[in-house]
Amino acid sequence: MRSAVSLSFLAVLAGCADGTGEPPVDPNEGLLRDFLDGKFDSAGHPLNAKTLEAESSCSGTVTTSGVKLAGACELAVPSGATTGRLVVNVRLRVVRAPSSGSVVKLRVIDTDGNEIAKESLTASRLRGRTSWMDFSLDLETSVAAGKLRIEPQGGAEVEIDYAEIFPKNFGLVIAPGSGVIGDADVLTIELPKLRKLERLDAGDQDLLPALESLLARGVATKTTTGFRTLIQVPVAALLPDRADVVELHVRGAGDAARVQLLRAAQDCTYEGDPAGTRVLITGFQPFPADGTHGNVSAEAVTAMDPANLRGAQVMRMVLPVEYDRAPAMIGEAIARCAPDVVISFGQGGGAIALEKTAYNLQDTGEISGGVPDNRGIIRAAVPIDPTAGEERSTLLPLDSIRIAMEDLGEFPEDSTDPGRYICNNTMWNNIGVMSARGGRGGFIHLPFTTRFDDEVRARWARVVEAAIQATVDQK
Repeated sequence: MRSAVSLSFLAVLAGCADGTGEPPVDPNEGLLRDFLDGKFDSAGHPLNAKTLEAESSCSGTVTTSGVKLAGACELAVPSGATTGRLVVNVRLRVVRAPSSGSVVKLRVIDTDGNEIAKESLTASRLRGRTSWMDFSLDLETSVAAGKLRIEPQGGAEVEIDYAEIFPKNFGLVIAPGSGVIGDADVLTIELPKLRKLERLDAGDQDLLPALESLLARGVATKTTTGFRTLIQVPVAALLPDRADVVELHVRGAGDAARVQLLRAAQDCTYEGDPAGTRVLITGFQPFPADGTHGNVSAEAVTAMDPANLRGAQVMRMVLPVEYDRAPAMIGEAIARCAPDVVISFGQGGGAIALEKTAYNLQDTGEISGGVPDNRGIIRAAVPIDPTAGEERSTLLPLDSIRIAMEDLGEFPEDSTDPGRYICNNTMWNNIGVMSARGGRGGFIHLPFTTRFDDEVRARWARVVEAAIQATVDQK
C-alpha cells in the first residue's frame, strides 16, 4: 500500500514552573509497551517510542539497572522524533535528594542550542521516594529538538535507565499480530488512557459481553498506567471454540485494528501443472483496518485460475496489512513450501505499477502522526534491516510482464516508488529471500478499486495470470 501523510505541527513551546505541592510522580510499573519491533518490551517503553539508553550516552557509574550520573547527561534526539506533539520521559531513580527545591531538571534543547522546554522534579513532588519512576514533560513544537539534558540538582544522586520520546496522542494497538496463535497465548489490547473499547468481534460474533464477563471474573485484566489502558485476555478464554482462521476486529478511541488468528500455518497447496514452475502469489487484506470494501490485490489473487497457465503451479496467500507479519509470513512460506517465484500484489494508485526498486526504510510520517498498519503500528524513519544496503532491485522480468499486460489492453507503468509502507516491506523481503535462493521475486501494484463484481474480478485475475505467465516463460 502506498501512503502519503501530510503533517502540521503546533508552534507552541511547552514548559512547567518549578514549584511545590505538585502531585507525586506515578511509577511506570513496566506496563507501557513498545510495539516498535512488534514485541512486548519488559523495560516498559511506550508505543512507537524512540528509546535512548543511558549506559551508552551518560557518564557515571554503570549499575545493574542503569547509570548513576556523575553530572549532567545529554542525549541526542533521534530522527523521526524531533517535532510534533510528543512526550519526553526519563526512567530514573533518586538515590539521595536535597531536603527541598529541585532534585532533577529535564531540558529539551533545539539544534541551535536554545532551550525549548523544561521540567523540574522537586523534593516536595518526590516525597522521599527512592524507587524507579517516570519523569516526563510534554513537547509541542515545530522547532527541531536536538538534545535532552538531564541535570541532578543540589547534590542529588540520580540513577538513569533510559530516556524515551513517543507520541502524545496514542492510538489503538492489538498484539500479537496476525499469524499462528496458540490457545495459551494472551491477547493484549492497548488504548489511550481511560478510553473505552467500543468494538470487539470475530466475524458476526460480538465478543464484548464475553470480555466483560472475563474481566469481572478476573480471567482477563484491565490496567491503567500513566499513559495507557491495557486489556489482556487469554485466547482460549475469549475464543473457546475458535475456527482455524479468525478475523478479529477491534475499535476504540476512534481507531480500529484487525488481526487474523490462525491455528496453523497455511498448507503448501499448489494448483495447476504439477510439473510446472512453483509460483507463490500474495495479496493483502482490506485496508484500513475498518475499511468497508475489499482489497483489489486479494480479490485478484483469489480470483485467478491456475488452469489458465502453462507450465506453472500456483500457491496463493492473503497477507495481513502489518509491517512485520506480512513479510514474516511470506518468508515462512518460502522456507516451507519452496516456490521458484514469488510475486506479491498490492493496492496502489490509479494505474498498474510494475515496481522496480524496494527501499530499506519504513516511514509513514513523523513519530507524532502517520498512518498505522492494521494492528496499530506506526513506523517513522526506521530501516527494515540496519545491516543491509539502501535499495534492492526487482528480480521479475518487468519488460515481459508489461508486454503481456498490454496484450490484454492494460497500460502498466514502471515505478521506482513502492511507498515506504507494508508493500515496500514485502517487496524488500521477497527480493532478499528469493535472491538468496536463486529464484525470482518482486512486487506489482494494482489500481485502487472499491467496486467488485464478476467482471472486475475477472479483469484483475487476468492481469495476475499475465504476470505469472510472463515470468514463468522467462527461463
